[in-house]
Amino acid sequence: MTNICNSLSYDIRNQHGPRERQRRHLVLPEADHAQLQRHLEQCEGTQHPAWRLLAYVLRDKIMMTDPVSKLHVRDLVTGGCRVTYCVSNAESQTGLLVHRARSGAGSGVIPVASLLGATLIGMRAGQRAPLLCEDGSIMSVSVLDVMPPN
Repeated sequence: MTNICNSLSYDIRNQHGPRERQRRHLVLPEADHAQLQRHLEQCEGTQHPAWRLLAYVLRDKIMMTDPVSKLHVRDLVTGGCRVTYCVSNAESQTGLLVHRARSGAGSGVIPVASLLGATLIGMRAGQRAPLLCEDGSIMSVSVLDVMPPN
């Protein structure tokens, strides 16, 4: 029988436990990162059951992104950009990602304070990520194209 201690790899920076899978940090403009913080505060303030998943996605996105000033990346999904995406290999869709969705904004608007919007922000063209759904299921979303704001 193999000794479990011998089968674990250790990271020299983490002397106290098994090596965790390294997750890449993403970048977002400082303004978008600050808006994510505001969306999270609103979610935590409402304590509505439907907001728990959104708060989870927002918290994860905040932890996995670094705010950067003067960031100009053309294929990065940010607030105000038009993004073409595909959910679980269905037909592609295009929407405008916004931090403040106005009531009656209609179709084609993706609020960042939604499970889809919180997942898309910070992704780049060609990336795929898991998409949590309100019913607890998990789909995938792929970013096909990004048109930055003017």
